[in-house]
Amino acid sequence: MKIRKMIMKVDTDNMLAKLLGFPQQCRQAYSFSEKTKTIERPSKIIFCGMGGSAIGGDVIKAICENTSSIPVFVNREYFLPLWADETTLVIIVSYSGNTEETISALEGGINSNCKILCISSNGKIETLTYKYNIPFIKIPAGYPPRCAFGYLLFPCYKILTNLKIVSSLPSDIFDMIDKWTAGFSPEIEDNLALMIAQKIHNKIPLLYSENSLFPATLRWKTQLAENSKSFSFANILPEMNHNEIMAWRYPEWFIKKTVPIFIESGREHPRTKVRIEITKEIISGVQPGIITINAEGNSLIANLLYLVILGDWVSFYLAVLNSVNPTEINEINLLKQQMGDK
Repeated sequence: MKIRKMIMKVDTDNMLAKLLGFPQQCRQAYSFSEKTKTIERPSKIIFCGMGGSAIGGDVIKAICENTSSIPVFVNREYFLPLWADETTLVIIVSYSGNTEETISALEGGINSNCKILCISSNGKIETLTYKYNIPFIKIPAGYPPRCAFGYLLFPCYKILTNLKIVSSLPSDIFDMIDKWTAGFSPEIEDNLALMIAQKIHNKIPLLYSENSLFPATLRWKTQLAENSKSFSFANILPEMNHNEIMAWRYPEWFIKKTVPIFIESGREHPRTKVRIEITKEIISGVQPGIITINAEGNSLIANLLYLVILGDWVSFYLAVLNSVNPTEINEINLLKQQMGDK
């Protein structure tokens, strides 16, 4: 296939192997033994992380909002909210273990006597866990953080399952992850991920979903940025009906370059479903090239995982179409260097 030759040319760091290995990563991550028996059920939870290390927290937050009475907050800052206290479980997630914002939040959690759990591959965070006797899950090194989503999500999910904060994973979830991953691989003829990448190539995707799917929608945006080196924008319904829907007029050159993408699951609020259809009708008057993506799976966690996997493959294929190495992040590395990150 032509796409295979294109992949071989640009994917010099072999992100393809990491995408294909995602199912095994998820299984391995869920089977990790954790030193977490000392963690008591909290009254509230804060996930601290940046970039690819934070998306797992977004996913769990969305699930808890639908199934749990315990509030979950995702913190992408140097500091914790003032309400963080000894009844708060702070989950520190940094793949490298050296993310400065997350380290600062960890130190704030220590000072506030919070319950703390840390997940990383190594770095300063691992060192601090030994110093302060903090429960720590060490995950394999050697991945770009955005390619370690399974390692960062599933240990957290299992711990919260043990604490009876989230329900157990669907029994077939890992088989479904196998199926979805195989279905987007380069050998597949009717490849949805490749077809979407071709439709948004040299275009600007505008991503819309309702709130519970927004973690996956945000993942699409960040993966299109890091992997594809491409702009996209994301918003939530029904919120966009009260403002952004008015933007579908100008500038006309911008609207011509957009591809509206509606990400749906079928579990939206009945009124939100109506809003989505009316919004599509309005937008199609100026941009008829609308893409609708229907999440697979019979649960929210399955919907989100399907959409994350699909989006990761779309961003990979778009990088190939853009003739860029999906792993390379020169601007991020330059920024870290200028910030003094060693």
